[in-house]
Amino acid sequence: MVADEDFLGIDCGGSQSRWSYLQKADHGALPQPVQLALNGVTASAQALADVLRVAARGRCVTACVAAIAGAGDRALAQQLAILLPAHGITFPVAVVGDVLAAAAGALASGPGLLLWSGTGSFAIARGNDGALHRIGGRGYLLGDQGSGYDLVRRAAAAALMALDGMSPPTELSDALVQAFQAGSVARLGAKLQQLSTGAVAERLPVVIACVERGDMVAQEVLASGTDALCMIANAAVRQAEIEWRDLPVTFGGGVLASVATVRAMVADRLSMFGAARPVIAAELEAARGAALLAQAWHQREPPMCRWVTDVAL
Repeated sequence: MVADEDFLGIDCGGSQSRWSYLQKADHGALPQPVQLALNGVTASAQALADVLRVAARGRCVTACVAAIAGAGDRALAQQLAILLPAHGITFPVAVVGDVLAAAAGALASGPGLLLWSGTGSFAIARGNDGALHRIGGRGYLLGDQGSGYDLVRRAAAAALMALDGMSPPTELSDALVQAFQAGSVARLGAKLQQLSTGAVAERLPVVIACVERGDMVAQEVLASGTDALCMIANAAVRQAEIEWRDLPVTFGGGVLASVATVRAMVADRLSMFGAARPVIAAELEAARGAALLAQAWHQREPPMCRWVTDVAL
């Protein structure tokens, strides 16, 4: 690598954009998301160019990878990248999905597993050949097992089953009615359907409080949800054809990063498979992963250069 080369990684989340350089101890964040699904390609190109100008100010950027939610669709990613020069961006920029940057941050050094639980959930395993294998992340309707949304949904379903006499009474009933201001247990379903998945997931602390007070139904809800999350992890490891024994594992997403009860249950289950004790992804891990991708893309270093050009996660 030439001494004055440097590589920029951008991680555009739902509420802000983070950036990090690979060689320099230089990083930052802007309260400016790039919302591709909401704003479309043209407006997103302008928003991304604004972020890039701030991150690159006064610096000589060799290459950049920008990770954006919704850009896992390669056609959309390429459309977005093509528009950037018209907004004054003169250095090379590749656009990828945000999941790929998270995987690069966690799995750059070799085989391992990234397990993610936030509002949604997914698992990505890297095989011995450098290929990435994703399981889950199919959305709240058909997947996202063990996510914040899924755990709260399971808790509300258990409260309704208790109302109908199909399961034991549970503290979840009153707790969720109050948390969602639903009026009654019978109205929980209608209330949840009016809210975004993020707004539902935000009530997870209510479920955890019931678990920690010893409510048996809440404990069963949490056990079934975390088991489902571990099934996603196991499927990714199987698909990658790697062994669990001493496998490096990284936890990401708000649930696994900040909810100790969930994190401990999942870690204990994975340890039964033989995995190493998980580490938690750093706040800037996805931005740094994007910077690593930028270096590999520029220098054509496999396998990560192929992740940029060929992989859609």
